[in-house]
Amino acid sequence: MKIGLIGINNLSQEEHFKNISQALQKKLHGIFSHSDEILPISSSYNVKIYKSTGDLFDHVDAVYFANSLKPNFDFALNALKKSCHLFVEDVSELKIEEMKHLYKVAFEARSKMQLKLTKMFSPEFIEVRDSLTKPKLIEINRSFSKLMRFDDYFTEILNSLYFSYKNMRSSVKKYSTQALPLDNNHFSLVHLRLEYDNGAIVNIKFSNISTENSSNLYFYENDRVIYINFDDHYANKVQFLEGQITRREFNIPKENAFHTEMDHFINSCQNLDFQNLTESPTILKIIQLSHEIKEKLIHSSQPF
Repeated sequence: MKIGLIGINNLSQEEHFKNISQALQKKLHGIFSHSDEILPISSSYNVKIYKSTGDLFDHVDAVYFANSLKPNFDFALNALKKSCHLFVEDVSELKIEEMKHLYKVAFEARSKMQLKLTKMFSPEFIEVRDSLTKPKLIEINRSFSKLMRFDDYFTEILNSLYFSYKNMRSSVKKYSTQALPLDNNHFSLVHLRLEYDNGAIVNIKFSNISTENSSNLYFYENDRVIYINFDDHYANKVQFLEGQITRREFNIPKENAFHTEMDHFINSCQNLDFQNLTESPTILKIIQLSHEIKEKLIHSSQPF
């Protein structure tokens, strides 16, 4: 399988390119860019440069869109029309109508479009998911050592909502938001509470005042609590079993979540079932809700 890359255009993005290249391994065939700054990266990593997207699409099976898709939206449409599969990092700047159009074209082209939702592919979650039955409450906690932009919140909310849906298998009935603004553009704390049709609840907390980044979550069920610490690659289960409290620590493999995500994308493209080309109705609802929540947060910060 050959994969093209669009969205990396200068040396300041070399580390980003390196991460993508390592995840794709030998499947990265070429990169589209008109910038001469890409030449050192192309030379160092032995990746062919294409000056025409049409030429790139003719030589690859899939296209990886790095960074925001907004400036490359038309390229994404053309890639789909050429029957290329898409992996997309950032849709925070796209309107819901644009997302609907992308999924419509993907379905018509019998192509797969996958958004970057790496939390689902973390080795910690993969290790514990078989121990989950019917979570009644999920608590997701993120702390950041730098101030978050509004578009950053969209990406975090989207990942958290998709992750919650995959574990709840239910729709959001209603939600509430609480935000503590630092100024007109930043929050010190964001708290979201979502109630689902099946009676479950998800609490999400994003803290901007922290000396270091951290990420953890809890799954609460009738007879057990499962805890994941993504930073320490640690997870445990505390369960009431046969009249006693038992504790089990999971053995977490040393795997890269993003690499696992790319492997999943590649495998699904190579073993595509037309009936499962897209889960667009679900993901579009989650994208729409993520936008609604982001807009509500922005509104809550005005005026300061």
